Amino acid sequence: MSIQRWVWLLLCVLSFVLTGCNAPTLQTVGSALTAIGGGNTSSPAPVSEGKIMLFGGQGHRAYLGCLNCSQYASDSLFTSYGNFGNRYSQTSIFNHYSEFGSPYSSFSACNRYAIDPPVIVDESGRSYGRLTLNLNHPQNVRDVPLLTWLEGLCS
Repeated sequence: MSIQRWVWLLLCVLSFVLTGCNAPTLQTVGSALTAIGGGNTSSPAPVSEGKIMLFGGQGHRAYLGCLNCSQYASDSLFTSYGNFGNRYSQTSIFNHYSEFGSPYSSFSACNRYAIDPPVIVDESGRSYGRLTLNLNHPQNVRDVPLLTWLEGLCS
């Protein structure tokens, strides 16, 4: 995954904490990515133009929510009343008793030894790695701020 995409994801997560990951925030982040990329039109389009999603479970068939959607979107990971941001939902990484948020499930982002943690993909199916605390997983996300956020979520 390019550093620009991780910067965008990090900015989105941080902006959600401060203001919500809404359309103006996504527009600002998209502009920042264009600036970081030097306006190079051969580089991929900014992530904010499409969904960045999380999938988990057997064959990654379970949809676990959208990472860059507005907090008002029903499938946003940051909607605490929806299926994906709710700490009681079976399809939420925020639920420490679900197979996706448990410290013991092999499909969990919060298991330091998970063998098949959730995968981060965009709408075209491009993979950006695994969202996991398992630092030894060959596809783990290596972005320190994102891992710090995940560590806090899993505590």
